[in-house]
Amino acid sequence: MRILSWNINGIRASKLNLKDLFESFNADVICLQETKVTRDMLDEPTAIVDGYNSYYSFSRKRSGYSGTANFCRDSVTPVCAEEGLAGTLTVSETGSVGNYGNQTTFSDDELKDLDAEGRTVITQHRIRLEDGTEKDLAVINVYCPRFDPERHDRHHYKLRFYALLQTRAEALLKSGSHVIILGDINTTHKDIDHCDPDDEASNKRPSRLWLNQMFWEQDKDPSLDTDIDKEEFSAATPYTVGGKFVDTYRFFYPEKEGAFTNWCTLTNARATNFGRRLDYILADIDLANKCLKDASIMQDVEGSDHCPIKIELNCKCLPAKTCPPLCTKFMPEFSGKQQKLSTFFTKLTKKEVNSSLNICKNNKESENIVKKEEPKSSPEGVKSLKRPEKSNSFSQPLKRQKTTELKKTDSSSKQASLMSFFNKGAESKKRALKINQTMKVEQNKSSDKLETMETSSKYFSNEDKTRSNPEADDNEGKTAKTTSIVNENTSETANAWKNLLGGLGPAPLCKGHNEPCVLRMVKKPGPNKGKQFYTCARGEGLKSNPEARCDFFKWVVKKKT
Repeated sequence: MRILSWNINGIRASKLNLKDLFESFNADVICLQETKVTRDMLDEPTAIVDGYNSYYSFSRKRSGYSGTANFCRDSVTPVCAEEGLAGTLTVSETGSVGNYGNQTTFSDDELKDLDAEGRTVITQHRIRLEDGTEKDLAVINVYCPRFDPERHDRHHYKLRFYALLQTRAEALLKSGSHVIILGDINTTHKDIDHCDPDDEASNKRPSRLWLNQMFWEQDKDPSLDTDIDKEEFSAATPYTVGGKFVDTYRFFYPEKEGAFTNWCTLTNARATNFGRRLDYILADIDLANKCLKDASIMQDVEGSDHCPIKIELNCKCLPAKTCPPLCTKFMPEFSGKQQKLSTFFTKLTKKEVNSSLNICKNNKESENIVKKEEPKSSPEGVKSLKRPEKSNSFSQPLKRQKTTELKKTDSSSKQASLMSFFNKGAESKKRALKINQTMKVEQNKSSDKLETMETSSKYFSNEDKTRSNPEADDNEGKTAKTTSIVNENTSETANAWKNLLGGLGPAPLCKGHNEPCVLRMVKKPGPNKGKQFYTCARGEGLKSNPEARCDFFKWVVKKKT
């Protein structure tokens, strides 16, 4: 059984279709983070993938923000599936995973807030181990909040999310299920997991303390457990035991350097592998010792600022007969229960048209019968409201004349039908042909004028040459003069724009590599926001790496006009 995790950074931004992308991964359970789709943005190609059943979690706060999704092969269909950690999004108990743990330290509003950003999807599978025993396996796909030093509220939100995640995972372990936590944890565990470990404050971060206490390690670094910020960490994450999970990648490669999963795209840091390891797959100790076969980081897969990570388990998954209710194929818009807008513009069959015409005829006949039925005698003092019939056939009412005219000219009316706005019919093609013909005629006229001017000027200037071989000279004159006119016009417009806007000119060469620099702009709020500068075009990296970016920097000084 192969399980993969990837921060896709926008599921709709993939250049490949999801079917081909998933098949290239060779995985049974594919867990995606930062899908950036909400329920209103989810379309059928993103929700329904042939051969897979999908389970989404959407953000309730912002549109196109956060989001997680689990795609499971039909051969590993989960028994249960649930959205969120606290159970606040669970509609019914049927198909839910359950086992939420001790949540007494969380208020109801806090639990709803932690589940409202679409950061967790849980699928529970039934597996058979090598010894023949069958157990449950809960796969918790999480997209943990990012650390923002400028916002203390988000820092506290991140720690509380960690606490709720650990509470739920340990409760599932206590129930007898195996547990895998995977996704973008947004924290580096050790200095070896960071490209630039010179920052001493990184070891004092509460997020690193939390991740360190989650792991069981034979030679754990005690310095990470005795830091200044431990008071803040313990206040945000109470009632947790810790030490029940294994870092699956370090389980096989404890000392491997450069094993990064995230790079800055703005600085092209992936070219020099100047990144961090923010993506993890955590497995409980018993599962790791019995079933963990391999773990890998797929750095060659592009398409996001993160790369996928994958593990292989030596066990067999027993698929469920039916998908859990959370599956996207049961949503009304994808199950055929909800009527789509396109159904209002589809063509009816002949049977449906004839039946509708018969209904209209029956209605008209009934109306005529009601109109003809008049009382034979009216009471005294009451005048009949019926108009006297006129024998003259030409004196029909005006309304009847208009309706008959409309019926006759209905087929040849100039008003476009509603379907013409959705289908490219023959009329639109005729209009396009007319436009192209008129444009060609105008171009021919202009070219004819230019030819007459050129031939007349040639005739008056070089009479002998035109008399000897007029056709060859005319053709050469046409091409030479037209190209010279076009070149003069383009050069004049380019010079005019340069004089007006003041072009920057060629980029300077960096001092480290003597290569043309790249132009960038300051986007960070401050006094320099919007200013442009030149810097080395190579990717960011360590100073000791000669292939990495050099320290060249130069502000753009615009010419005064």
